[in-house]
Amino acid sequence: MKKSNRRNHNVAHFRESKIMVSIFLLLCFTSIAQLKKHLTQDDYSQWSTFSNVALSETGNWVSYKLNYENKEDTLFVKSTRQNKIYSFPKGANGKFLKGSIFTYQQPEKRLMLINLDTQRKIELSDVTRFEIVNNGKYIITLGNKYGSNSTMSIRDENGETIDVIEGVTTHVLNDKRDALIYSSDVSDNHSVGHIDLKKYKRDLIISENGHPFHNLTWQRNGNSIAFLKETDSLTKSNALLLYRVPQKKLIILEPHDLKEMPEMHIIAELKLTISDDGTKVFFGVKKNNSVSSDTKNNEVEIWNGNAPWVYPMEKSVGNWEDAAKLSVWFPENSICMPISFTELPNVQLTGKQDYAILSNPKSYAPHYKLDGDVDYYITDLKKNTRSLFLKQQPTDENNLIVFPYGNQIAYYRDTNWWLYDPDKNKQINLTSGIATVWDSKNDNFAPPISPYNCPGWSSDGKYILLYDTYDLWIAALDGSSCKRLTYGREKNIVFRISPYEFLHKFSAKYGGRSTAVFDLSKEIILEATDKDDSSTGYYIWNTKEGEKLLVHNDSAIDQIQKNKNNSYVFVEQKFDRSPVLLFKQEKNSKNTVLFASNPQQQRYNWGRSELVHYTNKTGQALKGILLYPSDFDKEKKYPMIVHIYEIRSAGLHRYTNPSQYNDEGFNVTNYTLNGYFVLLPDIVYESGNPGVSATACVLAAVKKITDMGFVDPKKIGLTGHSFGGYESSFIITQTDVFSAAVSGAGISDIVRWYFSIGKDIKAPEAWRFESQLFRMGKTFYQDKDSYFRNSPILHAANITTPLLQWTGKEDPTVSWDQSIAFYIALRRLQKKHMLLVYPDEPHVVFNRNSQKDLTIRTQQWFDHYLKKQPPAAWITAGTRWD
Repeated sequence: MKKSNRRNHNVAHFRESKIMVSIFLLLCFTSIAQLKKHLTQDDYSQWSTFSNVALSETGNWVSYKLNYENKEDTLFVKSTRQNKIYSFPKGANGKFLKGSIFTYQQPEKRLMLINLDTQRKIELSDVTRFEIVNNGKYIITLGNKYGSNSTMSIRDENGETIDVIEGVTTHVLNDKRDALIYSSDVSDNHSVGHIDLKKYKRDLIISENGHPFHNLTWQRNGNSIAFLKETDSLTKSNALLLYRVPQKKLIILEPHDLKEMPEMHIIAELKLTISDDGTKVFFGVKKNNSVSSDTKNNEVEIWNGNAPWVYPMEKSVGNWEDAAKLSVWFPENSICMPISFTELPNVQLTGKQDYAILSNPKSYAPHYKLDGDVDYYITDLKKNTRSLFLKQQPTDENNLIVFPYGNQIAYYRDTNWWLYDPDKNKQINLTSGIATVWDSKNDNFAPPISPYNCPGWSSDGKYILLYDTYDLWIAALDGSSCKRLTYGREKNIVFRISPYEFLHKFSAKYGGRSTAVFDLSKEIILEATDKDDSSTGYYIWNTKEGEKLLVHNDSAIDQIQKNKNNSYVFVEQKFDRSPVLLFKQEKNSKNTVLFASNPQQQRYNWGRSELVHYTNKTGQALKGILLYPSDFDKEKKYPMIVHIYEIRSAGLHRYTNPSQYNDEGFNVTNYTLNGYFVLLPDIVYESGNPGVSATACVLAAVKKITDMGFVDPKKIGLTGHSFGGYESSFIITQTDVFSAAVSGAGISDIVRWYFSIGKDIKAPEAWRFESQLFRMGKTFYQDKDSYFRNSPILHAANITTPLLQWTGKEDPTVSWDQSIAFYIALRRLQKKHMLLVYPDEPHVVFNRNSQKDLTIRTQQWFDHYLKKQPPAAWITAGTRWD
């Protein structure tokens, strides 16, 4: 009986102890929660931005940089094997050399080398810029910025000087970075030299008094060098020099040698290029003593009504008669031949440079696209013959791509990818019969419709790589097959080749879009994005296994780096988790945290992000991002800001530092830390109704959130910039849901803008309406009602929402006149409104003082109207009509 009582007592004591422990833990967690502070503007400067991630070749070290608003940036190097870390305050341009040598720049033109194992440091003075060459065997240092004479020193990995060259004006490395050419000016002596970095040998190519040498360029394999020598400082005429490296042979083309083009002379305005086989040199020519056809400032401007281009555009870029033309020199035959000319001024070269692709951007002008369609002609440079090969082709840069190691040309047309082989004069449909979508016609992105892109070609010259909505494909260049390499459609995952894979595979071609070449026998890193939940990650693809998971989480993952030992580093973040640097020893290893940025965040309350779903009035399913306030209490109601611009949901997991320095004056984290919800809704559009569509989508999203019960429906603000500024201005003419609004660099009068000429491209702005962002799809005269229906200024009398506008007075994209017009309209209607004009700012605000001013005023505006805080003096003075 006593034992039973003792047992019952022990059980009761145990239960009491559990209760006490639970109460203690609850009190501890409550205390911890209560200890978390409210973050204020004074705390923003603690936050840093994480960048410049690099992994050493051994995989033993990783470097990264933290950038602070006060410019007290710090460079770090951390061991991936042990708890060892180096910090270099104000360090920049960190690079790994061989073994454990790391080099970086410090203020006052100092270059530091440190052995990370032994901690031995070497300081080099008078270094403004540097290069790591020949796989880290040498360091090239220069004392001055680009374009200035510098002392160039070649040093070994220990910083010891091997060679010094004075007066270097330019230096250019070959593709393998194991040789360089340089030009130098010392007194009146000008020289060009060549350095073989494999066995370290320096040769002087030419040295003479008089005019300088410039525009140094390499043949791809490093066997030849071309450069120019100024022969006449008044006309800027040049001689063209070609140096054969193995033979140490110098060949010169003088301006008077242009017998086929006697009225022309050699200039430096066009890119100097040597063909891969070394048989051709491409250079620019221009008329001798040409006189510009532009009218003088005091003469009348003649704006022809039937001209292909309007006068400002013609004056800016259309004077092809006097513009430089591309020509080719065959040095072994001493023959020169013009390639481009006034009627066909635009030129690209095929990969082997045996053919030139010519076009005229005025072919179908006047047009109302950003870039008009053209007819493409191809010139056989050996036979000097020209023929039409593609008629009325869109000129989106993704529509025509050349194979970098051959003459084949890929292009997208009529929903298929095609290949043209000029050697055979043959065109092949590469994707015929493939049941997929190669372009963006089903996406909710701004027109025009364009292909998802061609990332590159296979290194064996047999395949072209293509993207559809989800996957990576390869199509055989002989047209025999087209197949998927990934299976993202089944997983609702979009696969794309990681930007990391392009770092060393970029192949720039003359006049065309750069492309890449991939060895498909090796592994390729793929980016992966889930279209439903915006989760991201990386996969590794190879021919045997297809795509295999490397990492994929409900977060944003990017900045991947890989070394030769197949170790990986990458960055992961969420809205409520500052970026973390993670390391994988190998593909199947667990992730190791190397560094977590902004650890001070743990001391403060923070918000969180959530994906919300809603439907617009047509029943289309949409998504949006809802950001919660840091002090969220489900029993309370909060104010909310709606920030708009087309599709936003892909940014669900992006971490944003709190900051008063923002180029559009709005920072989502600032608001969540100050008791606001922030909503970023997706907006889709119907043709001819950009404003009406935006209104429907935004109101549907707002109703979804207010129905959740956390947001006070009388305390909702709206803001947007550029097209979002237009949408904000229009939406408040259609509804009184919003208690305050901010519109940045917005369009208020779309009819007036339709009939204006843009400062940036000098063309009529009608293209933005008929074939781009505004999605009107018709001319003003074909559908006036739609233009009137969607123009904010015509409905300004309906506005009850206090509006703050801002604009840059030097905005080349949306003229500040658009903001002025709305200001005048609202002023005449005696509406509550203000306009902030930043005198020297373009489309966004760059000056830090202006950024801070705009950020503070925007928040003061919302705080007053949504939180009922006392108005700042500028608001009171500027909005009272009594």
